[in-house]
Amino acid sequence: MGRIRNIIRRAFVREPMLNRRMTVDLCENVHLHYRNLRLEFPKEEFLFILRALKSLDEEKIENFPYAPDAWEEILHTTDLPKRAEHNHRLQVEEQMEGHYHLHYRNLRIEAFAEQHLEWLFASPDDESKR
Repeated sequence: MGRIRNIIRRAFVREPMLNRRMTVDLCENVHLHYRNLRLEFPKEEFLFILRALKSLDEEKIENFPYAPDAWEEILHTTDLPKRAEHNHRLQVEEQMEGHYHLHYRNLRIEAFAEQHLEWLFASPDDESKR
């Protein structure tokens, strides 16, 4: 989660739709769907990520002593491809099926209208629904 200075807003929301899927779609670019998130990549960038992930040591990841104070960077590069699909996009879309897409650059989050309304109108730190 990073080194949090201050939580600006937090609210309880229901489990999102499409929360148990992982797919990769090839279309105008490459779409990686993971749970209710979608990341979009140009072909070259997706191949770059795929090759980088293949280079990781699965045993190291499996045996790492996961804990709040444990940390080890196992992949780092600043040599990403220059082209990105949507560097300047921030957009909310209402879909024909009744749900919403929130696009932020190459990330898409899917949510029901009720989830947006819960977040907008919930009291901060509202844990009463848990």
